[in-house]
Amino acid sequence: MTVEEHYAKLLQLPPPWEVMKVEESLLEQRVTVSLRWPDAVRARCPECGEEAPLYDRMPERTWRHLSVMQYRLELRCATPRCQCQKHGVKAVRVPWAEPGSRFTLHFESFAVAVIGACRSLTQAADLLGLHWDSVQRIIDSAVARGLARRSTEGVRRVGLDEKSFLRGQSYVSLMTDLDGQRVLEVLAGRDTQTCVKLWETLPEQQRDKVQAAAMDMGAPFIIGTRQAAPKADIVHDRFHVSKPLNEAVDQTRREESAKLAAEGDDTLKRTRYLWLFGQTPDEHKERFEELLETNLRTAKAWAYKEQMVEFWQQPDAEAGNVFFQQWYRSVMRSRLPKMKKVAKSLKAHLGGLLTYFKHRITNALTEGFNSKIQAIKADARGFRRFENYRTRILFFCGKLDMEPLVHSPATHTIP
Repeated sequence: MTVEEHYAKLLQLPPPWEVMKVEESLLEQRVTVSLRWPDAVRARCPECGEEAPLYDRMPERTWRHLSVMQYRLELRCATPRCQCQKHGVKAVRVPWAEPGSRFTLHFESFAVAVIGACRSLTQAADLLGLHWDSVQRIIDSAVARGLARRSTEGVRRVGLDEKSFLRGQSYVSLMTDLDGQRVLEVLAGRDTQTCVKLWETLPEQQRDKVQAAAMDMGAPFIIGTRQAAPKADIVHDRFHVSKPLNEAVDQTRREESAKLAAEGDDTLKRTRYLWLFGQTPDEHKERFEELLETNLRTAKAWAYKEQMVEFWQQPDAEAGNVFFQQWYRSVMRSRLPKMKKVAKSLKAHLGGLLTYFKHRITNALTEGFNSKIQAIKADARGFRRFENYRTRILFFCGKLDMEPLVHSPATHTIP
């Protein structure tokens, strides 16, 4: 068996593709396999599949393949073009790579797995022996492939949230499938039009099937949802309620701490995080319990915040409404302006709060993606292009089927 026959067998190329030449460079640790379509054999038009005579050949190009015996393996070919009666001159589709790709299907499949398993793109690029830009192109292709295959037919409950993008006031909006536990789309901005566009990424018939959307109490998401998906119930969950309550407690603490400090009292000094802990650490419990026994306005604000936790534990919307009205009246009788402001906001959005008892959904999934998204941002050390940020999020958080369709098994060693 000749070396050409050996590589033809390894590559498992469909006829009439043939290996013309194999070149090895020990110095560069590279093997180059030249492939060819015979001149006398008619090809099929990539548009209609009809047979057509060869017209000419394109300039020779190279594709990166899986390594063999730790040597970098490249496929080289001057892709033929055929002259179709219906579609004119068209490049023949090669069986080892997708159109426009510089990598074979086997290599892309391997690269997608490596990128998904690595902590950073730099690490993936080093393992694959590629430049950062090449890794990004593989991610772009993988996400496009995954989105083309993805089905949104079963989406019934979604989450809408915003994330910071660049430094300053730059944000992106995310839509997540709460039941499928995946990010559906990422768009730049956080205004009403952005929310509408997020919804429009779902087919109209699918939007009509969405039963509920969890979101914060900001006007853009509420208005956008009512415009684009009027049949979906709006749900304001505990994650978006606890944030303004925590902020009200912290603002109350700041004001009271400044007042006490002016009087020479440092009771509230360095206590910020004690009021914000979900569960107070053991080493701080004694100190925190002492603070709660005082007549501090901050302690009263914290107590109102904690009482609101019981709202989510009510059995149904009717009981939830009774609880909220009692809580609201109590807050409004207090001398806590920051807490009163939040209470008024919650009352204005009470319908969305009570809808929780119908669907029992939260944006915990969307919030849970924060660590992954922060890691993506940290890895890039700041994105210059939003599109790269979007594709990275969809690659790592979209649960997409991104592998190329490889029809024959890989027979080479990995790079």
